[in-house]
Amino acid sequence: MATIAEALAIAFDHHESGRLAEAEILYGRILDADPHQATALHLLGVLYGQTDRPKLAAALFVGAIGLVPDDPGLRYDLARVRLILKDGEGAVAALRRTLALQPDHAAALFQLALACRSVGRHGESLRVLERLLTLQPDSLEARYLADRAVEREGRALLERGEIGRAVARLTRPVAEAVGVPILSAHAAALYRDGRTGEAARLLRGMLAVLPAEAMALWNLSLGRLDGGGGGSGDAAAAERLARRARALAPQEAEAHAKLGLTLAAQGRRAAAAVAARAALACDPAHAPSLSNLGALLVQTECGQALRLADRALRLAPDLGEAQVVRGDALVHLDRPREAEEAFRSALRVAPQLVVAHWNLSHLLLRLGDYAAGWAEYEWRWRSEALAGQRRPFRQPLWDGTDLAGRTILIHAEQGLGDTIQFVRFLDAVLRAGPGRVYLEAHGPLLSLLERNTVPARVTVIPRASDFPGVGGLPDTDVQIPLMSLAGLFCPSLEAIPARVPYLRPDPRRAAAWSERLADGQPTGGLRVGLVWAGNPSFHGDAQRSPRLAGLRPVLDVPGVRFFGLQKGPGREDLEGMDLPPSFTDLGPDIADVADTAAIMANLDLVISSCTGPAHLAGALGVPVWVVLSHPPDWRWLMERDDSPWYPTARLFRQTRSGDWSGPAEAVARALRRLVDGLEG
Repeated sequence: MATIAEALAIAFDHHESGRLAEAEILYGRILDADPHQATALHLLGVLYGQTDRPKLAAALFVGAIGLVPDDPGLRYDLARVRLILKDGEGAVAALRRTLALQPDHAAALFQLALACRSVGRHGESLRVLERLLTLQPDSLEARYLADRAVEREGRALLERGEIGRAVARLTRPVAEAVGVPILSAHAAALYRDGRTGEAARLLRGMLAVLPAEAMALWNLSLGRLDGGGGGSGDAAAAERLARRARALAPQEAEAHAKLGLTLAAQGRRAAAAVAARAALACDPAHAPSLSNLGALLVQTECGQALRLADRALRLAPDLGEAQVVRGDALVHLDRPREAEEAFRSALRVAPQLVVAHWNLSHLLLRLGDYAAGWAEYEWRWRSEALAGQRRPFRQPLWDGTDLAGRTILIHAEQGLGDTIQFVRFLDAVLRAGPGRVYLEAHGPLLSLLERNTVPARVTVIPRASDFPGVGGLPDTDVQIPLMSLAGLFCPSLEAIPARVPYLRPDPRRAAAWSERLADGQPTGGLRVGLVWAGNPSFHGDAQRSPRLAGLRPVLDVPGVRFFGLQKGPGREDLEGMDLPPSFTDLGPDIADVADTAAIMANLDLVISSCTGPAHLAGALGVPVWVVLSHPPDWRWLMERDDSPWYPTARLFRQTRSGDWSGPAEAVARALRRLVDGLEG
């Protein structure tokens, strides 16, 4: 008679050869003879598992484990049938014991990862997969599961706002391949939502773990451009980050593209164009770089800019920035309605794209569509151009409702010219019946505005940024930016309160300047004030300012006494300039805007670029000729040579961007006719 060992060998041979019925009979006879034969219990359990009898298999495995508790194979097989029985917790327990007995059991690690995932233990599943990948780094199945686990856990953490934990989880070595793109995409989403501070913190967390991660470096550079969400970005710091990223990934188009953005933000357009072209050399189909290059060429080669934007959109139809470039090019090509559609197309694919709202607002206002234009103009506070002027206020924004018994703070914004133009709406605020109005204004305007308001109803106060250390803002019930008043009171061109003068000079200053202008000067002749440059910190000042050289032909008109009213930047144009005896420079003696107003009261005409003195002359009711760039600022509308804002204004427009010869010659001709008319 055969021994149990011989019987097991025969039974196992049947089992391996696929003669399962014969094997099952023999395993049964062995167990009849010795119910505690662990090997027979184990092998019969395996057979039951193969023949779709998992409950019987599990019972046999449990029995065998009772006899041989330290056999990792038994524990592993028990776990397998428990998974079949959908007993996830039981499978997890069996697999943990398997690995305690044999830590390098790769199959057990894989099954434990599956079991943990089946019972919702995603964190443990990922940790198990990490262990497995250290044993089998080339396991495609393990890598796939690990990537999906990383993605699931990382997104859950990000959705809950647990940025620190998400960064720690997604930058671990096993997670990095999937985690870095997830974190970068989340940072980009935060940027799109205007949450640049959160995006910057996320990227800095990535770089703390992965200091050579180029993607994080170039995206963080964008955050530095925006000041981390607080405005006043540091373009030089952004450039340093972008250059580090490019050094790490010189073959990546994105690295060159981000560097180009930082250079453009510093006004280094030629260098930015080189970077954009380098990006396209890496990837000719890199749509963002096509768009970026187009943006750099809009002012000088608008046709080429349009073609680049169209190429970018063929490659990436949802690239809102390319639609903005397209719109800008169409504005320069005098195709405003097509430009409007381009900006609106950008907003259909990217509703939070601030530059699209900003540019659309300017176009609508230029077209005279004030109802829609002012609404879009409220996006200005999120634009790069005004990032440094964002201010938090405790008081709610005034919505135009009755102000009876309430106080209001109206705070000036942007430049001096904007304040002069929009202070006309103060009367509309007063008609709402406020108990008190506080008008916060730029320092150089205080003297002029104080004498043009009623002290019993309006208190003019300095802007805190102009006078650091001066007391804080008054405690009012509501507040509103000065230019937002137009959205409440000016829904159309016809609604503009255009009566002038609405500002008046100090009579004593005007008398003093009258004597000064007459002192030692020949009588007769037209008195003309001249301004040729604006504030260079204003976005686009280089395009709107003709500089003195651009207006030099005007000074050759005979019969005119010219008075230079230029203050601050732009005065350097006087150095080395061949000026006629008819020109007198008053700039060094002008103390503030009230002085300029007093001088203008003694002039026959003011000729100015699109800057503060042009608005001042218009508000005083002094004849003013304004030379305008192409395309002009929104407030001068399109094509017309007059202004509904200033009845005494006459407009002289460029016909080609950057060419001031046309406006200068037109002004000179008009001035000669004016002199001839006076002499006639």
